[in-house]
Amino acid sequence: MIYCKSPLCLIALISAALFSTSVLAEESVDAYLDLELEDLLSMEVTSVSKKKQRLNEVAAAAYVITQDDIRRSGVTSIPEALRLAPGIQVTKMDSNKWAISSRGFNAQFANKLLVLIDGRSVYTPSYSGVYGEVQDTMLEDVDRIEVIRGPGATVWGANAVNGVINVITKQASETQGGLLVAGAGNEEKALTSLRYGAELGEQTFGRIYLKYNDRDSSFAPSLDEQAGDDWNSLRAGFRVDGVLNVSSQWTLQGDIYETDENQIFQSVHLDPADPANNPPYSDQNVADNIKASGWNLLGRWEQHLSEGSSATLQVYFDHNERKEAVLEQRNDTLDIDFQHQFSSLEGHDIVWGLGYRRIQDDFGNTFSVSLSPEEQTSDLFSTFVQDEIELAPETLRLTLGSKFEHNDYTGFEVQPSARLLWLPKEGHTLWSSVSRAVRTPSRVEDSVSIVTRIIPIGPPPIPPMILTVNGDEDFEAEELTSIELGYRVQPAERLSLDLALFYNQYKNLATFEPASLTEIIFDNKQEATSRGLELAVDWHLLEWWRLQANYSYIEIEQEIASDSADQMTGPVVEGSSPKHQLSLRSAMDFSNEWSLDLWAYYVDELVASSFSSTPIPSYTSLNTRLAWRPWEDMELSLVGQNLLQDHHAEFVGESFITQTEVERSVYGMIRFDF
Repeated sequence: MIYCKSPLCLIALISAALFSTSVLAEESVDAYLDLELEDLLSMEVTSVSKKKQRLNEVAAAAYVITQDDIRRSGVTSIPEALRLAPGIQVTKMDSNKWAISSRGFNAQFANKLLVLIDGRSVYTPSYSGVYGEVQDTMLEDVDRIEVIRGPGATVWGANAVNGVINVITKQASETQGGLLVAGAGNEEKALTSLRYGAELGEQTFGRIYLKYNDRDSSFAPSLDEQAGDDWNSLRAGFRVDGVLNVSSQWTLQGDIYETDENQIFQSVHLDPADPANNPPYSDQNVADNIKASGWNLLGRWEQHLSEGSSATLQVYFDHNERKEAVLEQRNDTLDIDFQHQFSSLEGHDIVWGLGYRRIQDDFGNTFSVSLSPEEQTSDLFSTFVQDEIELAPETLRLTLGSKFEHNDYTGFEVQPSARLLWLPKEGHTLWSSVSRAVRTPSRVEDSVSIVTRIIPIGPPPIPPMILTVNGDEDFEAEELTSIELGYRVQPAERLSLDLALFYNQYKNLATFEPASLTEIIFDNKQEATSRGLELAVDWHLLEWWRLQANYSYIEIEQEIASDSADQMTGPVVEGSSPKHQLSLRSAMDFSNEWSLDLWAYYVDELVASSFSSTPIPSYTSLNTRLAWRPWEDMELSLVGQNLLQDHHAEFVGESFITQTEVERSVYGMIRFDF
């Protein structure tokens, strides 16, 4: 259950009282197949340059997952929705854990992809990655997910190395009235969402929502039965949008959540009272419970200053807690971001900004994992500037910019980029870019100690040997230099293609180096190169039939320094990402009442997805969704996922996590607007 232990909870309750004003409005569901390709290509995105740009005029590998894509795919979480985009690797490790990356380097603690929800960073500062199961919202309130493959560090800063995911929710004025969504199935045991929106005053709109999910266990091959990793989550939130006058508007929004997750893992233990007489020091498939909770509050002010000039101030506070057997952690993040866009110089559109972030953490150390000190505060100062220069009217643009940051781990970092856009004729876009990005160290690389193994070396009373992996305060930032080329074309009225090529060169990648017989430390003795392509095709074959296909290819080669003794990270860097991924979606509207969606995707084999070097065979997944709308305000749907196999493996997590497999899923859902 969720209790009012935070200011946000009280605000949400007050907002609920305000929303008792009875204003009903139907939320229409736009016809998916009525979306013209011209409309899609002219859709405005903001995640590339922190300003509104048409999708076909963006000098980056950008892809937009729309609300209709999410609804018709049948996915039930944001991580699963990311499978819709090319170049994104989404894998499930167990029922409540995902490994997600862009352009390679996937891992349980993948750390080179920046994920945002409405511009709020949701990575955990402990390892610069994302706990995907707690980053959720009511999917029906998502307007779009902007997926940027490739570096976005010039405007977003460190950790936007291989890509940026920005989940953008609808304005409150677009979600008026009530909406109830409920479903159940064999794996999705309960899916329930309730939202209500109302007009609170003149040009002020708000909404509140409540969401509950209950999901079943996955399959554990080592047990030949259910893994016992079932979980449930409960969250609530609100959003209020207001317009003061023609030149200013504001947003206040927040969420509160709690998850109850189960897992099985390998427990490494030692009896401190009698360390010599406690063999075998580890247990397999130990049941554990994870309690994760948190809340956030975000405010944004947008001011139109003059023709071609505007300013935005955004402030958010994010609190999260996570308790599991190996570690307890708490993080409080305060983030202040200001940006100003102006075009006072002819042929120049300039965006610049200032940022400050303070992170306070507190860890509950255990024998298995500990950090020193247990509590720490870190500060991040940043500024960026970017200038879009029109070299030739309406056809040729050059964008130059850089991010300048100072962090407490590596000091001053510079992350520049140059992007060139050419519009030779209508329906054709060519672009190229050169960018530098860095991933700054986290608390793990700086100050962690992880017990990986305990080895008995003699009979009692001789104590055992304890092997550890430890952080290093001299760990440097990982660096990327990226070259990209892209081509978007609409050769026919009903057909569009989007091709992106990339070549990435990485330096100072993490390695694990022996410091003594019992200690391994983090170091930076690895380099790597990756090359690949991503292709997205959208074809309105007939008025009632739409096909969408995505294909991605990547090849990664790594090189360990001659003085490195690391034999583990190389195979994982090269083998943890599929060389080939292919997705094909078919959307058919047989009438105004009936629609059928088919989605098949293929994922190539993984040679080594973790240090265990356990290979993952290639697999093909087939998903279907049949929907019936008997009335305008009601929709019934039946969804099948992973239909070709009883269960299949997608990823192997790190040594503590027991391997599980994804099972076939079928669920039914009802959606009712009121």
